[in-house]
Parts: sequence; structure tokens; C-alpha cells
Amino acid sequence: NGVTHELVANDQDGVEAILKWLSYVPETANSVPPIVAATDLVTRKVQFMPKGVYDPRHMLGGVHVDGEYQSGFCDEGSFKEYMEGWGKTVVIGRGRVGGLPIGIVAVETRAVERHIIADPADSTSHDIYEPQAGQVWYPDSAHKTAQAIRDFNRGENLPLVIFANWRGFSGGTRDMYAEVLKYGAMIVDALVEYKHPVTIYLPPNGELRGGAWVVLDPKINPEQMEMYADV
Repeated sequence: NGVTHELVANDQDGVEAILKWLSYVPETANSVPPIVAATDLVTRKVQFMPKGVYDPRHMLGGVHVDGEYQSGFCDEGSFKEYMEGWGKTVVIGRGRVGGLPIGIVAVETRAVERHIIADPADSTSHDIYEPQAGQVWYPDSAHKTAQAIRDFNRGENLPLVIFANWRGFSGGTRDMYAEVLKYGAMIVDALVEYKHPVTIYLPPNGELRGGAWVVLDPKINPEQMEMYADV
């Protein structure tokens, strides 16, 4: 579909990227993901405190502030983002907690731009930049979410953690024509089919409203899904 999971500079970086991805997934479709020696204790505190408008990657992977490291949710250095350039209001990746690989879906709280390139077959066409608000599912980011959940479930066998901080789905006429409702339903379908633990986690100062609450309701898959709020 023209979506690049990861962009690298050369063949060597490409091989390293493949090996990095393989380190998160099981040897076969029926085995468990590889657990490595933990670099961080699971009992440690997450030092980064999300509030206001922030980069969710700091919450997931940690960040250095004034020369001091503030730990994130994942083991230090283990979070890896994928499909970064597509559906930018959602952050997708893989990481480890206590050495255990997990799939991650998180929310971009900042405003972003969607870049639609010009049609080379149309001389009157030109690039378009569409603003997208943070904490909102648009057709592209909802599709990205559903695809990632399916990837984590089918063959990768990863526990899933969804950092829920959504105000809802985009409801404009253009987004309705772009099938935002269909992609929202695909998120529900992917969660219904999930065969591994799913944790819906509302981080500090987070919110979950409107249609976002509907598609993440643990009643969708009560055997696998649980919801927690950090308040």
C-alpha cells in the first residue's frame, strides 16, 4: 500500500533494522516471543511525567533532560518506532518491559501535518499539507492502529499495551468520505481477534472520550483486555 515501515540510509542499516525487528518476535508463529535479560527492573518508577502537550516517545523510551535521564515505560533503549511517517497522530512500536517484548500503540498529543504529494500525471497538481490535531484518530492513523494490532497478534504473539489518551475520532465530512468509521471498526475487529494480553492504560493527565472509548472498551474481548487509569 506504499507505506514504509522503516527508512534506512544503506544496506547495512537495513540488515541491522531487520535483525532489530526479529529480536522482538518469536522463532515460529506458534512460539512465545524471545525474553532477554532485563536491563531495568519492572518495579522501577517511570520518571517521565506526561502532562499537557508532549512527545509520547519520551513517555515510552525515556528522555534526557538537562543532562539527566528520565526513564520511560520501556526498558532503556528498547523502544523502536515503526511506520513513523504515516498516520502521525498515532505512534506505533515495539519495546521491552523487564526483558519481555511488547507491542505498543500510543497517542501523539501534538498537532502534526499530513503530506499529500502531487500527482505526477497531473501538471496542475501540487503538494498538499493537511493539519491534524493531536489526540484524534484520523482515517490514516486509525488504519495504522488496526494494522499494527493485527501485526502484533498474528505470528508475533506480543502482549499489547495501548496508551489511551484520545479525544475521539475526526468527524469532518472529508474524513467521513475517507472512511474513518470503517477504520475505527477495523480496530474493534483486530481487538476482538487478539489472542494475547491487552492492557489499555490511561497515563497521568490522559483522557478517553467519544468513539475512542467505544473501540477500546475491554468488553470487546474480556478474556484478554483490561483497562487501568493512572490518576
